[in-house]
Amino acid sequence: MMASGRSCELVILVLLILASYACIYLEFWKPRCMKPFVEIGDNCYFFSTNKAPTYEYYKVSYNGRIFSVPAILDWLHASFACETLDANARLLTVRTAEEMRYLSNYIGRYAHPGTHPFFWSGGHRGSLAQLEVDHSSLERFYWHHDPHPMNFSNFVEQQTNSTRFPSGFCVYLEYVGSELIMATASCKQKMAFACELQLLN
Repeated sequence: MMASGRSCELVILVLLILASYACIYLEFWKPRCMKPFVEIGDNCYFFSTNKAPTYEYYKVSYNGRIFSVPAILDWLHASFACETLDANARLLTVRTAEEMRYLSNYIGRYAHPGTHPFFWSGGHRGSLAQLEVDHSSLERFYWHHDPHPMNFSNFVEQQTNSTRFPSGFCVYLEYVGSELIMATASCKQKMAFACELQLLN
């Protein structure tokens, strides 16, 4: 009887250890970004062009909900589309040259740059940090509601005039060669877009 009792205790102990390992695995080895977001560098990203470019709309399943997401939108509605996918998502920002390289490498491989070489970012001319427009800030570019201007940019030859679209107040990124270049266009222009979702450390 004692041997049987010890065997039972040993089995229970082994099961508890296995359950603990399973919990640790699920917590630390699960993907940090849920589909349709992909992990690039330190953030999760969604590209409206990372499916076959023949689709004008396609279904996205995220957090148990299914969305019909247009691949091409104007700047404001692209921002809304990001928030629809996840309340914490927004149009992407690029704050370092390293981050720009990570994005360029991914887009060159997976985001159909031959069909959609340009897409909206979260950049814009002038500060949105205040309710009233600060006209003196219109000479600089900002990310979303940041109070300070961009600390990194790579507008072609330091010019903010787009060669593809008439110059405007919203910033898009264009895949040229193997690099992403910043340019501006009217915020009403419809194009592909990319969202970012910052990972919690």
